[in-house]
Amino acid sequence: SSGINAEYGAVTMAKNITLIRGTCIIVSTIIGTGIFITPNTISKNVESPGMSILIWLGGGLVATIGGITFCELGTMFPSNGAEITYLRKAYGALLSFCNVFLLQLCLGGLRRAIQFLSFSKYFWAIFYDAKAGEAPNVYLDKFVCLAILGIIIATIVVFPNITLKIINVVTVAKLVSVSVIIVLGIVELCKGNLANISVGFEGTNWNPQRWGNAWNSVLWSYNGWNVVCILLGEVKDPRVLPKIVGLSLGIVTLFYMMTVISYHTVLDMATMNKEDVAVASAVAEKYLGESGVIFFAAAVAVSALGNTMCALLATSRYLQAAGAQGVLPGVFGLISRRFRTPVFAIGYMCLATVLFVLIGDLSTLINSATYTSFAFTTLCSIGVVVMRFTKPDHPRPVKVWIVFPLVTACFGVYMFVIPWFGSNTLLNGLWIGITIVGGVPLYFLCVNKKYRLSALVKLSDRVTATAGRILNSEVNIQ
Repeated sequence: SSGINAEYGAVTMAKNITLIRGTCIIVSTIIGTGIFITPNTISKNVESPGMSILIWLGGGLVATIGGITFCELGTMFPSNGAEITYLRKAYGALLSFCNVFLLQLCLGGLRRAIQFLSFSKYFWAIFYDAKAGEAPNVYLDKFVCLAILGIIIATIVVFPNITLKIINVVTVAKLVSVSVIIVLGIVELCKGNLANISVGFEGTNWNPQRWGNAWNSVLWSYNGWNVVCILLGEVKDPRVLPKIVGLSLGIVTLFYMMTVISYHTVLDMATMNKEDVAVASAVAEKYLGESGVIFFAAAVAVSALGNTMCALLATSRYLQAAGAQGVLPGVFGLISRRFRTPVFAIGYMCLATVLFVLIGDLSTLINSATYTSFAFTTLCSIGVVVMRFTKPDHPRPVKVWIVFPLVTACFGVYMFVIPWFGSNTLLNGLWIGITIVGGVPLYFLCVNKKYRLSALVKLSDRVTATAGRILNSEVNIQ
């Protein structure tokens, strides 16, 4: 509102992201726990090593095409926020609000909690033997998760530049871990042990619903390819965006492909199809014994933490952009004068994550989380085509081949429709219902300038002003 705009100056966040840092952020965001826990689900659904490998390659291609498509949107509107900005520019504020309401306010903490619970699972595997039924005390487990969350939040708020350096180091550690699996697979291939992978495409299951489940898991493993667009306001030179996307997704796809080939070379399909088997540890145990299991437990734990740090970094900027653009109350747009970081948005994500961590195991919601996010990604891809007609004269430093957004949109429609014919129909309907019943009324009551209640607007302004003084922060209206 004008009151907020008058009181606060144009404080912006520091532009610390370069080509290398941007690449590391995307790689570290994508390579979390997905490559270690989803190969079982994918293999179980397609039922052949050849098709499993092909779907992982397809996931890389879809992510790359989507990333290149977002390059046009990102360079058209070079500010933090990604989908929030793109949906608002292409369709108006309502869809933009529904996006941030569902994916960040409702499900943002859930996604971070899944990452922390994944960290917890592998962290305690270093000290306890799960096969023998050993497990840590549940309260100790929660305490460790929340303590590490506090350390990460403090680092992101106070030391944003150090955060980026930590992400660089964790990215290297992740690639080393994945490289070990790749080397073990190469050793097996050099020995001529081709019995497992030589099955090829034999026995492939062509059921569209099962393929939908497999694609869902693959896309969750590649999730994060658009994170640099969320942080675009902190990129030193937005023109390097296509290079960042191409380099990072090329690295991820190469490592994923070689890792999955190693899995299928070392392990037979019977083992791969068991979802309770930790495939990375199974490969390591075969060659390195118990020490290999401990090594990969530590590697996956570190990978999950690095992924969480990247996700919190990106999500907080997402919320900040929503507050600065008027999609959310202005308090979310507060930027610390001292640290130049979105302090309130980070604090909200911290509290939301704490809530879901305390609730417990949320892994059953992974498919729904992917389902909801890709729906809005599809709308953004269609928006590229829409704005070629509605905003033909808008500067486009990067103009992509029109086939790219169309391919992403068509694939997105498939991913949106297929789950309705499976077992998650009720859960998918729940998210749509929450968006319509909760998000749409909130938009008209609190955001839409024509219908919103003036009392709520004044309350939002007062809350923003008070929080700004307490947190020594300002809003940069976009």
